[in-house]
Amino acid sequence: MPLLKSLKHRLFTLLATLMFIGCLHSASLDESRMSRTLQPSLSALSSSMQDLREVLSRCAGEGKEERLCDSSLRVEARGSGDDEPEDRR
Repeated sequence: MPLLKSLKHRLFTLLATLMFIGCLHSASLDESRMSRTLQPSLSALSSSMQDLREVLSRCAGEGKEERLCDSSLRVEARGSGDDEPEDRR
């Protein structure tokens, strides 16, 4: 009985290994096909994403500058005693 269990385990392990190798082989074939057909699209997408990143970083930089200007104006107003009630927290 233990021999039969051991053989079943080995057979199961062998089948699982063969299935895994088959999946890897299929994936590598798909990848080679994909690089030829999708490469131009992926390149265009990457370029568009880079443009978006640049615009977002510019907007974030401008937002930081605006916040810095607002906070420095508040500090100047407080220093001169021109505090408005809505600026107090």
